[in-house]
Amino acid sequence: MSISIFEIIGPIMIGPSSSHTAGMARIGMMTNRIVAEEITAVHLSLSPMLKSTYRGHRTDAALIGGTIGLRESSPEIREAIEIAHNRGIGTEIDFLPADQYPQNTALLNVTCRSGRQVAVLGTSVGGGSIAVSGVDGADMNLAPDAFHLVVWSNAALPAKLFPAEATIQSGAGPMEWITCATFSKMPEDALAEQIRGIPDVQKVSVVTPVLEYGVSLPTVQDLRSCEEACALAQSRKLTLAEAAIRYEMSRSGFSREEIRSRMAKHFQQMKASVAEGAKDNRLLYGLASGKDAKLLMQKVIAGTTVSGGIVPLAVARALGVMEYNGSMGCIVAAPTAGSSGIVPGCMTTVQESYRLSDAQLVDALFVSGLMGVIMANRGVSFSGSVGGCQGEVGVSSAISAAGLTSLFTDDTGKIVHAMAICLKNLLGLVCDPIAGPVEVPCIKRNAVGVANAFISADMALAGIESFIPPDEVIDALADVERRLPQELKCATVGGLASTCTAQRVRSKLAK
Repeated sequence: MSISIFEIIGPIMIGPSSSHTAGMARIGMMTNRIVAEEITAVHLSLSPMLKSTYRGHRTDAALIGGTIGLRESSPEIREAIEIAHNRGIGTEIDFLPADQYPQNTALLNVTCRSGRQVAVLGTSVGGGSIAVSGVDGADMNLAPDAFHLVVWSNAALPAKLFPAEATIQSGAGPMEWITCATFSKMPEDALAEQIRGIPDVQKVSVVTPVLEYGVSLPTVQDLRSCEEACALAQSRKLTLAEAAIRYEMSRSGFSREEIRSRMAKHFQQMKASVAEGAKDNRLLYGLASGKDAKLLMQKVIAGTTVSGGIVPLAVARALGVMEYNGSMGCIVAAPTAGSSGIVPGCMTTVQESYRLSDAQLVDALFVSGLMGVIMANRGVSFSGSVGGCQGEVGVSSAISAAGLTSLFTDDTGKIVHAMAICLKNLLGLVCDPIAGPVEVPCIKRNAVGVANAFISADMALAGIESFIPPDEVIDALADVERRLPQELKCATVGGLASTCTAQRVRSKLAK
């Protein structure tokens, strides 16, 4: 599938983790639609690397919540396990064998009222994005932004049963053959009924997309470099914001009005998270005070910050959003929940300070989103457990710098160089949350991301360029992500997570 702008500026989700909460809720939702029956039990088998983080990130609640039909943005995700138990649904958790599955993988074994059991294998790949790779032991690739017809049968089904436009996958499970036909639009009801009428067919499920921003159309032209995006904008006399909108239109088939309306909705949710972040928030595990945003805001209001100006205010707001995220508040991952304070902190503060319109900020968010799309297409991961915090705080800071710069110039070169300067400053940033929760050092690192974004924007607007071309900087990030030791990628065993204090906290929480 082609990545959406709204996978970068989004999803709207319940915190605290886009990979371990929102992505897992989406895997659960895919399971719900594949099963398409009343459920009586859910058995979760999680990646071994999640042993120390799944409680702090509410991974089990997210998976079960999705399986019983809750979206990643539903406040009920917080109580999903209790809701399941109240519905008479049993739940169990264990762990997958080591070194056999990708990071952030979950195997959901679901028991239905009918007695049928269905197993779904999915992986959360970062920023809330997911991949479903197996159904009942058969290798499958079920994209979350497409329509699928999943068929269980006693024997293999001939491809000629399905329309020519469908992509067909099939494989043998332990008990039955599984066939999946994939479409870019809803298949006809008559097709599902026809398949159900075949004697060898035991079950048919029509799986609709779990992503709200439309399917990826086969005609989309992916943007794979800053150079390509800038050349496109210059040749057609477009801003980068307009280039981003046209990309999303070609990807989804949605109208310009629908796409702008969705981004406006995301910006309003950012504003709401800033407002909620200014209130009292109780973090899930209380490793941080939940009051750091207020403490800094008091200094800002009193005019006694050392740095002065716009940055401390933006930082205070970013801290507040992260504290709200850590209390399972509703935030916008941009592109991750662990860095969800940076874009809102930067954008709401620059809007207020320069009296900019919502429409101008929406355009800036499209520019930020376009930078993230290019990064994803060049192999960058937005998951801390895959690429370290450079793929979370580093990326959020860089796309914020691009968005900020675009508010003050249409010069595409300056915009992409702001991104590159910013990204270089945080290359190699490790992901080392102590004891698992998205609290320490994640919250305070968002402050560094905000400051980095503003100064990088200022340098680019002054005419300073990155010596390394922007696309090569992105490639360097992908390279460092691959080389970074696993102990420094959300494993809770390296960096700050290896300190004596962190070990004491981990031991205390385990009890």
